[in-house]
Amino acid sequence: MKRIYILLLFSLLFSVQIMYGQTRIRERVYISTDREVYVAGDAVWLSAFCVDASTGHLSTFSKTAYVEVHSASGMVQTAKIALDGGRGGGKLMLPNTIPTGNYKLIAYTALGASEDGFDATLGARTLSVFNTISNERIEGGVEVVQEIPAIVATQQTGALDVKADPGRVVVFNKGTEAVSFNLTVRHSDGIPAPQGAHIADFVGALRTMPAASGFNSEIIPEYEGEIIRARVTGTDADGIHALQDKFAFISSPGDGSNVYISSIDENGYVTFFTSNIYGEQEMFLEIEGTDRDNVCHLELTSPFLNLDPGSIPSLALCSDYGKALELRGLGMQLERAFNADTLYSAIPIKEYTTFDTESRKSYILDDYTRFPVMEELFVEFIPEIRTRQADGRREIQVLATDSRGNYRFTRGTALVMLDGVPVLDHEKILSYDPLLVKRIDIYPDSYFVGIRGFSGIVNFVTYKGTLPSMVFEDNVRIVDFQGTSYPLAYTCEGVGKEYPDYRQTLYWHPLLTLGPGESMEIDCKMPVYPGRFEAVAEGLTASGGPVSTSSTF
Repeated sequence: MKRIYILLLFSLLFSVQIMYGQTRIRERVYISTDREVYVAGDAVWLSAFCVDASTGHLSTFSKTAYVEVHSASGMVQTAKIALDGGRGGGKLMLPNTIPTGNYKLIAYTALGASEDGFDATLGARTLSVFNTISNERIEGGVEVVQEIPAIVATQQTGALDVKADPGRVVVFNKGTEAVSFNLTVRHSDGIPAPQGAHIADFVGALRTMPAASGFNSEIIPEYEGEIIRARVTGTDADGIHALQDKFAFISSPGDGSNVYISSIDENGYVTFFTSNIYGEQEMFLEIEGTDRDNVCHLELTSPFLNLDPGSIPSLALCSDYGKALELRGLGMQLERAFNADTLYSAIPIKEYTTFDTESRKSYILDDYTRFPVMEELFVEFIPEIRTRQADGRREIQVLATDSRGNYRFTRGTALVMLDGVPVLDHEKILSYDPLLVKRIDIYPDSYFVGIRGFSGIVNFVTYKGTLPSMVFEDNVRIVDFQGTSYPLAYTCEGVGKEYPDYRQTLYWHPLLTLGPGESMEIDCKMPVYPGRFEAVAEGLTASGGPVSTSSTF
């Protein structure tokens, strides 16, 4: 409930700013990438800079950025990036079926896109993609040339000094301000990068932005995380009206941190306020207490706006690219075939735990005599849980503290979960095979999950963590959900000898910081092939100045 009050307060403050002409946060997002030239099937490594255009500084407000990749015919790929202090990192996978051609990468926040006449092309990047396993090209988007176009040198500006040798990169901050930046080390194979915006162009465009003509006050800023929206399907207006006193649930398997509950409005729409859900997830969607004879469902709506990317230049295709593209294609296929996940290093994320782990009591079932019936566990050695009849059905009750701090068994107010997913019909847990359960976690306190209050929480955690053998009612829908990308550094520490090393990007880190006079040294394992390589750093100073520098070796 506190979260909703805060969001309403922010919406009110924004409305007051508009009415009285006060300076409002005007967010714009620039995405730096590890390269500008890729082959279909490659990973595009992303580093996000979310800037308040009214001050030029990194914005600390929005917590989610949306990334779209467009061809001339439409949107072909998307990603979400979690933001912290205006910075974030992630990864976007190019489909291996994507045609050869140039594409536009654009990014935005919900707050930024709420401006009337929002221009998504400010800071947009052009990416060249070559499909090495297909002859398909973007129709009208490829120009065959006889000579390789001239390569435009990386723009040099700002406070960082980069010096690179085979296997070693040193970055020094020679300026007077802290710098937040990303660093890539990559093979320079002679295929020219497309013309497009760099960090200095982005900063320059921010400084000349026209005044905003208006704002859409109905868009809720995502100050805490992605706001997920859904709508009720499978029923009419009368059915939606009958659901006004019911709750809608979304959740994904885990420890219960990804459980969100909200109400259904008069038009059949539901809004869930999250703290960002990371990774590709199976999302469980359910409406509480729906009529089994008139089953309705929740359907997620896309958060991507499918904005106009502006003009996209043609890709210049030259026969002299042959050897370089063959090497790139080989490197992509080897990484995919030999589990390139071992080359990544996870960057810590802000985690928001819903339940207090200090008060949790866990029962590891292998420490006790195993019983074939779930209810026998409660009778034999779990005194904090009991079952009672309620409205003709068995109900799981949890020993939890009440409003006066006294311990009492809950009656209709316990949240029961299997692998972090709410199970509203307790009979399904009571008939579940306890031999599939590794432990039972009990939280004996009162909690608000979204707008719904619970006294006592119990989570049945299976060995697999994927709700094995659980069969849900027809009103439960399970859908694939694209969460925010896990921030990863491509450090390649796990490069082994199992297969030839033909990596094209040798090192990538999206979130680095150096104070004035500070330096860092990075080890970078070289591939098996010879060639020319470059280390490129791109970022912003504390006052919003652009930084871009490179070194070749």
